[in-house]
Amino acid sequence: MRKEKALLLLSGGLDSAVCLYYSIKEYEVIAITFDYFGRREAERIASQRLAKKAGVNLISIDLGFLKEISDAPIKAFKNKTPSSFIPARNVIFYGIAAHFAERVGASVIIGGHLRSDKSKFPDASKEFFRELNRLLRCALGDSKIKVLTPFIQMSKSDVIKLGISLKVPFELCWSCYEEGPEPCGKCEACIERSKAFKIVGVPDPLTKRGPGGI
Repeated sequence: MRKEKALLLLSGGLDSAVCLYYSIKEYEVIAITFDYFGRREAERIASQRLAKKAGVNLISIDLGFLKEISDAPIKAFKNKTPSSFIPARNVIFYGIAAHFAERVGASVIIGGHLRSDKSKFPDASKEFFRELNRLLRCALGDSKIKVLTPFIQMSKSDVIKLGISLKVPFELCWSCYEEGPEPCGKCEACIERSKAFKIVGVPDPLTKRGPGGI
C-alpha cells in the first residue's frame, strides 16, 4: 500500500531529526528547511546530512530577510525572550510549508516541537497549532492538509529515548547556537541537550566533535 506524503520541517537539530526518523516509518517524507539570516552553517549542513542519511529529498528555502531578535532587536521582545527567537517564525515557516505541501501532494505537515518549547516560543504551543490548522482549513479550500506535532507532549529526554530506539544518527545533528566546529556547551540549547542525555543515561555523540566531523 502506497504511503501518504508528508512534508517535514527539518532544522538539523535533535528534535527534528528524531521526528524525521519517526515519520518515515508511516509516511513518504519530503523535508523542507529554511535558510534565514544568520543561520548557523553547521545547522544547515546538519539538515542536508540528515536528509541524505534518511534517503529523503530536501527543499531549501532562502529567507534572508528573516532575523533572530539578536540580529534585529525589537523592544517588545526584549525581556525573557531567547536571543534565537524569530518573531512570527512559525506563521511564516508553516505558511510556506503549506504552499509546498500543495505542490508536492503532501497531506500533512510535520514539526518536531516539544512540550518545553511553549515556554520559550509563543508560536510553538498546542493552542497555536490548533488555530493554525483551523486557519489552513479556511485558506486551502478543498485541501485537507493539516499540521501534526507528534512530540508536543514530550520532553527532550523522551525524544532522545525514542531516537535511540529509531537509531537516529545523533552525531549528525547540530543544536548549538554557536557556529562550531564543536558545540560550545554553554548556550541554552547545549545545556538543555546535555541535561536530557544525562537523564537518559547515555553519552551525547556530539560532545567531542561537530556534525559529521566538521
